[in-house]
Amino acid sequence: MASFRVCLAVLLVVVSACGDSDPEVTPDGGQTLPDAGTQPSDAGTEIPDSGVEPTDAGTEIPDSGTETPDAGTEIPDAGTETPDSGVETPDAGTEVPDAGTGTPDAGEPSGASVIANWSFEEWPGALPAMWFGSTSSIETDGVRKETTNAFHGVNAARLVNSATAHKRFSTLAKSMPAGRYSCTYQARGTGEVRNAFFSDNYSSYSAYTQLDTQTWKQLTYAFNLANDVFDTFELIFSVRNTSGQHLLIDDVRCVRAPEACDAVSCESWERCVNASATCEPLSGRCNSAANCSEWQTCDVNHTCALAEERCTRHADCAGTPGTPVCDYAAHRCVAGDPCAGVVCSHPATSCNPTSGVCELAEGACFTTYDCVGALPACDPATRRCVPAAHASNIIRNGGFESWNTYSIPYYGNHYLPDYWYGIDNGVSDPGTEIKPSRLVLYTQAVHGGSRALQFVVPIQVAERFSLEKFDVPSGNYSCSYRVRGHGTIRHRTYSSGGWSVQTPFITVDSDTWQPVFFRFTGNVRDWRLLFYPSRSEADRDHLQVDDVVCTKD
Repeated sequence: MASFRVCLAVLLVVVSACGDSDPEVTPDGGQTLPDAGTQPSDAGTEIPDSGVEPTDAGTEIPDSGTETPDAGTEIPDAGTETPDSGVETPDAGTEVPDAGTGTPDAGEPSGASVIANWSFEEWPGALPAMWFGSTSSIETDGVRKETTNAFHGVNAARLVNSATAHKRFSTLAKSMPAGRYSCTYQARGTGEVRNAFFSDNYSSYSAYTQLDTQTWKQLTYAFNLANDVFDTFELIFSVRNTSGQHLLIDDVRCVRAPEACDAVSCESWERCVNASATCEPLSGRCNSAANCSEWQTCDVNHTCALAEERCTRHADCAGTPGTPVCDYAAHRCVAGDPCAGVVCSHPATSCNPTSGVCELAEGACFTTYDCVGALPACDPATRRCVPAAHASNIIRNGGFESWNTYSIPYYGNHYLPDYWYGIDNGVSDPGTEIKPSRLVLYTQAVHGGSRALQFVVPIQVAERFSLEKFDVPSGNYSCSYRVRGHGTIRHRTYSSGGWSVQTPFITVDSDTWQPVFFRFTGNVRDWRLLFYPSRSEADRDHLQVDDVVCTKD
């Protein structure tokens, strides 16, 4: 019996020891939970963003002028992005202030996070999915995957920027509805972090929070979107002065506060007012005349329009010859002269009797851009539109009135317009110039004078047709040419200053002459204009060009 008691005692001791060896299971599996009572420090003063946005230092490399341009060859852009100097300087004003602020720890926001991959679980490559948006300025190797002691799941993001100048790490751009948003995220490590967002511009930044802890600390950020944002919203983490294990972030949760208008559907010309949860017309829109000014009516498009016999300008009274003047105070048409008391200071302008406003007089111009009628060039001396043959036009034979027979290397004799075909451009490579047989004197329908130039280009590939080079004095020049027919064409200029920007091809399919305008700056040598006609069709006599003009502004 004594032996039995001894064995029973031993058995009880063994059972008790086995039970004590099983540790208590905690909710986080042994992970130290953050102190919910610890508040992130907030300096209370918003520190202005001093990060200088890198600017594109790209400039077009000027052509030396010694090399003959070829048919449509593009000069590659030598632009490179200027690297961050690492020195933080005062903000140049590119980031617009916003109400976004860091706030005391208010606990985890309820609802689903609007931030994708908020726990950094997805890393398809060197960067986390749905992060590293266009506003990110941190180096790609400054964003690292952390797989030890994550706050949520198995991964976190480590941000490395030991410089005093901040670097941004942002979400990919997305659409966001208007509203108030509250965010929480977990952070640990050593360094400083703050938040902002980008919509159509940068918001202001919240104050920096300085961290030096290996325990996860919950930080908060709140912001307001006054309007819906389409495909441009990015949440930004701004970090600086990281060291040691640097800064780790995890569990980024942002939720939108519910609003009364979320359950209200309004028409396209209305907006919902949260205070009343009702729809009201947008500015200038209406549901009835009561939403408009007393001289307006609500039309079928729900837009406030002028009521009958009411006005806001003299031109509104043009249909009532007996009362052509608008009484601005009463918004009614009355008798009078719209030009009474109007003095036009510029000799090229006169008072329009319908609008009472000084406008360019008939046939007057400031530049060639104003000459859209039969006279295509602007004489800067008289401010009048003149023919292409006028001395103010620096393009010789711009109206293609003068033609002669020329001996073209490799092609023999051809009847061509004087001062064209670029014979002085270097003819060692005849394949770059349009075949002279494709250039035809045209008289059936001209814009000015009695002759024009016809391009007959049955192939798709554009060949260049060049003006002979000449020097252009200093100044700004306005230019135009007229084109009609059926096909495609573009133009470009070349000089000692290099190539102009390449223009896109214009599709032409009309019997009406269409103006094409462009500008350039003088003080260059060996300036020439080049046309690139392509794919002309016989149904409208191929392509015709006339009245090429450039006048000094």
